[in-house]
Amino acid sequence: LWLGIATVAIAFLSEELTGALEPAAAAWGLPQAFVGFCLLPIVGNAAEHSTAIVCAYKQKMDLALGVALGSSTQIALFVIPVMVVIGWVIQ
Repeated sequence: LWLGIATVAIAFLSEELTGALEPAAAAWGLPQAFVGFCLLPIVGNAAEHSTAIVCAYKQKMDLALGVALGSSTQIALFVIPVMVVIGWVIQ
């Protein structure tokens, strides 16, 4: 039950975030590609970034590196190939 509620809440907040970014990017003169490929992933992974920073501050470097490397590996092994396949389908 809680997982379903959390999923709906996250989906709603994600829509609100992306909806708020479009007018902000237009007001600041930023291209939507830059916002989508650079700013949104940084904001989306803020929890992982803060976890890595807190662990490093507490001298738990193995855990901090594990969090950072896990996030990088996830992007490298999943997101990039999926984006390539989507690009092929679009063309």
